[in-house]
Amino acid sequence: MYKIVIIFFALFLGPVGRAQTGNIKLKLNAKQEFNLTKNEEHTFEISLKEHVQYTISLDQNGIDIILILKDQNLKVIQEADSPTGRFGLEKIAFSPPHTAKYVVVVKPLEENGNADQGSYTIIFSKVSKKVKRFTKSQLEHDFDLLKNAYIETKVGLWYNNYFEFDSICNVQRSKIEEKMTAWDFYKLTAPIAAYTKEGHSSIRISEETSNHLKKFGTYFPFFIKIINKQIYVLNNYKNLDSKGKIISKINGIPAEKILNDFTQIEPSDGYNFTSKYKWIESSFSRYLLRFYGISDIYTVEFTDPKNGEKSIQNVAAVNAEQYQILQTAHKNEFPELYFKKPMDFKTEEKDNYCLLTINDFNSNLYKDKKEGFRRKLDSIFREVDKKQIGNLIIDLRKNEGGSQGMEDILLSYFTLNTYKKYSYVEIPSFEYSFLELTDYKNQKEILKKELAEEFYLSHDGRYLNKESFYDGLPPNPIHFSGKIYILISGLTFSGGSEFAALAKNHTNAVFIGEETGGGYYGNTSGIFLKFTLPNSRLTGRIPLCKFVLNNQNNSISYGHGLTPDYEAAPSMEDILNHYDSELNYAVRLIKK
Repeated sequence: MYKIVIIFFALFLGPVGRAQTGNIKLKLNAKQEFNLTKNEEHTFEISLKEHVQYTISLDQNGIDIILILKDQNLKVIQEADSPTGRFGLEKIAFSPPHTAKYVVVVKPLEENGNADQGSYTIIFSKVSKKVKRFTKSQLEHDFDLLKNAYIETKVGLWYNNYFEFDSICNVQRSKIEEKMTAWDFYKLTAPIAAYTKEGHSSIRISEETSNHLKKFGTYFPFFIKIINKQIYVLNNYKNLDSKGKIISKINGIPAEKILNDFTQIEPSDGYNFTSKYKWIESSFSRYLLRFYGISDIYTVEFTDPKNGEKSIQNVAAVNAEQYQILQTAHKNEFPELYFKKPMDFKTEEKDNYCLLTINDFNSNLYKDKKEGFRRKLDSIFREVDKKQIGNLIIDLRKNEGGSQGMEDILLSYFTLNTYKKYSYVEIPSFEYSFLELTDYKNQKEILKKELAEEFYLSHDGRYLNKESFYDGLPPNPIHFSGKIYILISGLTFSGGSEFAALAKNHTNAVFIGEETGGGYYGNTSGIFLKFTLPNSRLTGRIPLCKFVLNNQNNSISYGHGLTPDYEAAPSMEDILNHYDSELNYAVRLIKK
């Protein structure tokens, strides 16, 4: 048991004007509750033992809180401020490299609109090597709650009918056995989330399982790229010359089966696979662990794409800390596969084009949010107009969406007329029977009120958007009239994909790359119900708003994303040589 003592020294005091409380004691594995006002900051000192996995979980009640872990020199190690608002969990998981004292800080988020006061519960615990097992009836109860929540919200009924959805639920439910773990149960329920064919729906492993795997799990030490349904390796490992090789088998399992298994647990919009493959690439090692279990040694069969020669190597797995080191090295070697800035812009006056890269539509990433995003674009397009640049390349290849309406701001620089954005937006209801399982358990009336502000019950029994909500924007006075080239990929999703669809219908843009991950005709997203199943503690989210785009161009196959005018996916050689095939394709078109 660890004694946690409030620090009184001036060294630990927060900003001027922020009061600190004293005499707070926390006990290991004991949940305790505290009140907090906007001018308070709670600071604790905890002693942690090396290589022991700890978790700190804080449940917010009425006030948005930041949870911070610092070392004894007050250097921030981790900070938790998830977008849960004034209710919901903030979590930190940490395994110290050596025994020492650490500092935990709890303080309100300094943001307009946060509450003046509220409360929170906090629990500090160690991760056990043993994982909890459940009775069959407990897991059946969780499964039925999940299924009924999906049916009540109509998730999965855009691309499936009720009987198809009921059938797969019955198959998966029949696999439940006595003494299963939450990890086992996840593998049964994940295919249900994927079968909804809603890319915004999800189900995740429990916090207990996640913490257990962080401490005791083993990880595949390779990073991969999926090209033409083949798994290519992006890195060498130790003395193994593996970069550029194709993985044929892992522990005797053919690569084709591995990809098929993973696509069965990865949701996407409709029948799309480009987004599935992109998300599998970034989660490949974690999925191997989750789907096939802990493996100390990976027996990998490689194929050399140059001559077809095969080789088999036994590769030691790495732990979570070692994997993080490998991942950092991978990001340093291939920075172009990731992004640091939500937006970037550059001009190539010699070739008469400019490149506008928008990696994220999350308004919180821009100073002054949507207004700041608009001001930045105003500045960019004034510069484009001043320099009389005739060609614009918009790079959306990493844009997985963000805040509702950001796509309209961008589109307004290219349209000449007002437009109807959606045919309609629909929600299942104003009320839901399972809110006790969600982040709205203490805000049921708030949710109902918020939904009623934007939607109404129509004469045909559907809940549809009011006329003033979810409209597009009028044209921006700063109009770009040149040629537009838009780069798209499987990661072009949600708002990113919506922008691509709107541009397809309201501009003469040329699209280059691969099919967008988001559905061309719409998606279900907007407002989410984030749930926790009561026994297994599996978490997930259910999107409520069905957005149906008012497309005039219906040339795209139903259940798919926008397909490009020119397919230009990179080869493995392009990736290894850091050659941007899609961007260079656009430049060649401009020079024609």
